[in-house]
Amino acid sequence: MADETQNAPVAGVETAAQEQPTKLYVYYYSNPDGATKDERCHEIFTEIPFDVVPWRMHKEAPAEGMVDPVWDDKLNSGLGAWKENSGTAQGQILAEAQAKIEELDRKSEQLDQANDKVDQAVKTMQQVQAQSSQQNVALMKSFTEQTQNTNKMLATMQQTLAMVVKANQQATPKAQAADATVQPEQPTDKQENGGN
Repeated sequence: MADETQNAPVAGVETAAQEQPTKLYVYYYSNPDGATKDERCHEIFTEIPFDVVPWRMHKEAPAEGMVDPVWDDKLNSGLGAWKENSGTAQGQILAEAQAKIEELDRKSEQLDQANDKVDQAVKTMQQVQAQSSQQNVALMKSFTEQTQNTNKMLATMQQTLAMVVKANQQATPKAQAADATVQPEQPTDKQENGGN
């Protein structure tokens, strides 16, 4: 039972904390050379008030119409005041330059990637051309061999045909002579009109 009593919250303390809201103090941080708008003017909320405001923090709020306020120590007789950012702060110029450099780097990388793709396409095309050339050489060699074989076959056929013709010519006079001895001569005194 003692543990339960020690862990139970006291009703009066909890209610008191709920009834008294915490007061927040607002300060404005400003780095005049800040690269971003947040660095040039940023609200800081704290529950503790500052007796001495830390460096680059200010109690005064910038005017409501300001788009990009920045603190200028030279204004207001050297006490400083808020002014509209002119874009001439070193940090801002440096940040813009760095952003442009990064953009150029990205574009350079994209260009390098595109060049790599072009190089790969060229290599692929060269490989295809080399394969095509090899195939053409193989086809031409095959065609040449077939043509040579056809020419050899035609030459052989011509020789064979010449031998057949020669053998035929030699055999023809003997055959005609043999035919002449075998066939009786036809009488020539017959009349053409079949008459006697």
